[in-house]
Amino acid sequence: MTAPSEFTRARRVLRVRPFRRLFLVLGLSSLGDWVGLLSTSAFAAGQVSGPAAKGVAFGGVIAVRMLPALVLGPLGGIVADRFDRRHTMAVCDTLRFALFASIPTAGLLITAPAAVVAWAALATFGIEAIAMVWSPAKEAAVPNLVPRDQLEVANQLSLATAFGVTPVLGALFIGGLNALVTSPVLGLTATDLALYFNALTFLANALVVWFGIAELGGHNGKGEAEHRSVLRVLVDGWTYVGRTPLVRGLTSGILVAFAGAGAVIGTALFYARSLGGGDATFDLLFGALFAGFGLGVVTGPIVVHDLSRRRWFGLSIALAGSSVALLAAAPNLAVAVPVCVLAGAGAGMALLTGTTLLGSEVADDLRGRVFAFVQTGCRVALLLTISASSVLVGVGATARPVLLATGAAMVVGGLLTLRRIDDRPGVPLLRDLRTAVRRRPGKAQEPDDHAGDESRRDQAGSGAGLP
Repeated sequence: MTAPSEFTRARRVLRVRPFRRLFLVLGLSSLGDWVGLLSTSAFAAGQVSGPAAKGVAFGGVIAVRMLPALVLGPLGGIVADRFDRRHTMAVCDTLRFALFASIPTAGLLITAPAAVVAWAALATFGIEAIAMVWSPAKEAAVPNLVPRDQLEVANQLSLATAFGVTPVLGALFIGGLNALVTSPVLGLTATDLALYFNALTFLANALVVWFGIAELGGHNGKGEAEHRSVLRVLVDGWTYVGRTPLVRGLTSGILVAFAGAGAVIGTALFYARSLGGGDATFDLLFGALFAGFGLGVVTGPIVVHDLSRRRWFGLSIALAGSSVALLAAAPNLAVAVPVCVLAGAGAGMALLTGTTLLGSEVADDLRGRVFAFVQTGCRVALLLTISASSVLVGVGATARPVLLATGAAMVVGGLLTLRRIDDRPGVPLLRDLRTAVRRRPGKAQEPDDHAGDESRRDQAGSGAGLP
């Protein structure tokens, strides 16, 4: 008996009506995020004149998007675990609709460019702060909408849409608007229209969530998080991550992967110059990284079949790291592009596997806080490593040694993660991987493949009961 194809598995999970509707919401939200990122920054830059001022306005809005993760990220998980997730998501999207719509409206009503840029930055901060609540609620809700054996496919669809389809659609949409709207229409530029469209995507999301996905409802954590202080609930969530071996290993592995990605982004422009290229080379390498990410998310499960997902997670990080190290030795662009694709594929597989394992292993009343912790840590790691690597290459270090050191650290981190969470310690890793890759889809595993899995899972989750 053969296993269903990836298309059949995707179609099967999309037959689950609540998830299908949430998938529509995720697609619109992701499209809105990418359009918002590009158009808000362009809007701010368009309010001022001069290259320096435009650069400060553009970069300032980007930087503001990172700040809420540092300040409010962990609190979003408390909201996701403490209140009805359907209400939370609908209110968040309604607020994002209002804030995005206010940005071009401010440009129409306020004459001082500095004040318009300041409001765009403040609204962006509010939008990102709200996203810190919306995202953990969404991640925590998905495992409740689909059967456990379909969770990986559901995450595949979500990640492929968020990082593969909607960035392209967002860029094409803005490019098309810029081509069509060459002069203001009723006082609105192409950027203004993009922001209003973006606002409407979030209003549509709020309506779908409120009226179309009743299954998201429910009072999460009732009787547990509800009767304790916010600080106590927050500390309990962090304590759970720290004392649960599987969750600690998954979290640290994801942070390693994002830290590595930050170092690659921070050195990318300097690396492109080392290949004899400029902005076009940088764009090509960045595109290859995203293409590889989508490729890893979509094709990874096909390649490894039923290999232990814990093992696959550690190996994916090591694959991404070894690819980053190989970039340091790439002699030309023809070699660097496929290596970038491979690095992106490793990162995509790691994020897919880590998200799926966290969603399936963490209890519902803790899931929001765990995902908030992970998302906050990822943003912080990304910001710090982008900054650190940019400073290193800026003060004299070359990009290639930084990439080599980053790749080596990622490989070590991936292998250490694998050692911590491995659920098949008695089975040689290479033999297991070779068998999984060669195995025909649907072929049963050997009897020892999951021997002891349940006891190990119980041991890994022994910290689930919180005081």
